[in-house]
Amino acid sequence: MRAGKGKKAPLSKDGRLVIASLGNSTARDRTSLAGPIYLGHLLLVMLAGVAACTLVTGFGRSFWSIGGRPSAEASQSGSGNAPFTGLVPISHGHRMFLECTGESHSTPTVILATGRGIGSYQGWVQVQSRVSEFARVCSYDPLGAGESDHVPGSHAVSEVVENMHDLFRSAQLPGPYVLVGISMGGVLIRHYEERYPTDVAGFVFVDSSHEEMAWRDAAISTAFSGPGNDLESLQHEGLLAPKQHLAWHDDVPIIVLERTVLPPCSAFPGLTQTQCDQINEAWHSFQVDLSHRSRYGQLRPVAGSGHPMQQQRPDAISQAISDVINQVNGNLKPR
Repeated sequence: MRAGKGKKAPLSKDGRLVIASLGNSTARDRTSLAGPIYLGHLLLVMLAGVAACTLVTGFGRSFWSIGGRPSAEASQSGSGNAPFTGLVPISHGHRMFLECTGESHSTPTVILATGRGIGSYQGWVQVQSRVSEFARVCSYDPLGAGESDHVPGSHAVSEVVENMHDLFRSAQLPGPYVLVGISMGGVLIRHYEERYPTDVAGFVFVDSSHEEMAWRDAAISTAFSGPGNDLESLQHEGLLAPKQHLAWHDDVPIIVLERTVLPPCSAFPGLTQTQCDQINEAWHSFQVDLSHRSRYGQLRPVAGSGHPMQQQRPDAISQAISDVINQVNGNLKPR
């Protein structure tokens, strides 16, 4: 590319939910943090966060329920300077919901990416409100979630990338883009750049998942193994097969934000203390690795935040986006 002995008890519900905070969330659940394929139990984790975002934004958006959602044709273009909210037609007769805010004429456009038919643009509301003060920023609902058309079935990462591209072109969003992705959203935006490299000016990875994590976590504990780790499923999710290593590299501005609040190992009854430590160490190594994928990469531990950083530290994400924009528009200096 641009270039001990005896059978262990299964993980408890609480243990599995905390594993989710390590980024091992499932793509089969409708959560605001898209995740890999081997833990199918995270819906309850993020429902509270999504509900909170809905309560925060619901009153301000209540007029939408009167007369229904505006269509793209009935609203102002996403490329304009005024706020845009509406359904945008893409290929195959589908429509995706898009919201763009911010009065800045400057580029690049900031895209708050949401994963594979999972989550909602509302998960980004606190980040978007901050970023709109200094940049044009857009969030969206993927097909199958939120206000977008609910197309049945599981959407492969390659399909989601094409839907994103269709959306950006149909809405006439000016490129290049600073792509922002949390959890499996980080995997998604790396796949987007592989397909459309000239579209991307920089990245902010928010406690991002890593393409190697399925096989590396399974090597630590069988609690992370399962039928969803077959080659076809891994490819569907955009993850790598056992012993394969990420080859992705792109010399654009990259800031990797890493959580500092770790779950207690007591939440993992199926794992030993050593295994719990190894899972946390592996996650840290993923963040370090991503920060090394560009000459301009930076790793920033974020104090006071666990995995759902867009709710816990939206200010840190906003600052990282601002810094990447400044790097894109200024002189880049390798780290």
